[in-house]
Amino acid sequence: MSLPEVVSTGDRQASLEALRNELARRLPRASDREAAPLATQLRLVLAELDAMKSGEAGDVVDDLAARRAARRADASDQGGATGSE
Repeated sequence: MSLPEVVSTGDRQASLEALRNELARRLPRASDREAAPLATQLRLVLAELDAMKSGEAGDVVDDLAARRAARRADASDQGGATGSE
């Protein structure tokens, strides 16, 4: 089953496992520029899968959401500093 097909089932764990497999498949063929972000995403997916197995999935998801919010806030602050309002 392809990644989009797995994701469309709504099964979060199966979706993460399919994403893990896709990232692992792409990583060895990635350019130097692409390798670091792919490795980062793979590490995050692996951590979330581990957390799901240990019952801590909410903590990982909450942590990822907090990091995303912080990045967006930082990007917003940088955008305001350029006078783009």
